[in-house]
Amino acid sequence: MASTELKHRTTGDSPAVPAAADEVSAKREKNKAIAKRGLKSLAVAVSIPIAVTLLSILLLARPKNYYPSATKPFWVPSARVVNWGSLASSLLMGISSWLFWAEGGFQARPNALYLYTLYLVLCMAWHGLVLGAGSRWLGSVACLGKTATLVGCDRLFRGVNAIAADLVRPCLVWSVFLTIVSLTMVSV
Repeated sequence: MASTELKHRTTGDSPAVPAAADEVSAKREKNKAIAKRGLKSLAVAVSIPIAVTLLSILLLARPKNYYPSATKPFWVPSARVVNWGSLASSLLMGISSWLFWAEGGFQARPNALYLYTLYLVLCMAWHGLVLGAGSRWLGSVACLGKTATLVGCDRLFRGVNAIAADLVRPCLVWSVFLTIVSLTMVSV
């Protein structure tokens, strides 16, 4: 009957099977290479804003000089909380910029690179001005500028990668909070 007419395929003698296995192996190797490049670029994208923030905390912001002795309301966080919040914000901005870059955003919208660079410079300036030198007015201006650059980054990132723009939002909230802290310290 029908079962007597069935034939089994041999896997060892067929030349198509090794070719398919070679194709799968080559595709796996290609995917591994792409993943390694992606991880390297992610590490660079995250390390740049974190390094800038750490540099500004360690070299420019000397909280023992000004910030703890400044008159401030009870709800204003300590320098340690500000530093950790700034590091978290830098981490999110690094991931966001990487997502934006991976989609070709910095090539398609070069203004975003200018805004992102300005954001990094203003982050560094704010730490030095407010936490280090005690310049409340200039620190407030720097923080307002930082907030404005984050709004610009959010708008430009959203056109390319919505997740990248969503990661900018917590950074924007943190920057608005620091702006309020700076302006409050100016009025005290």
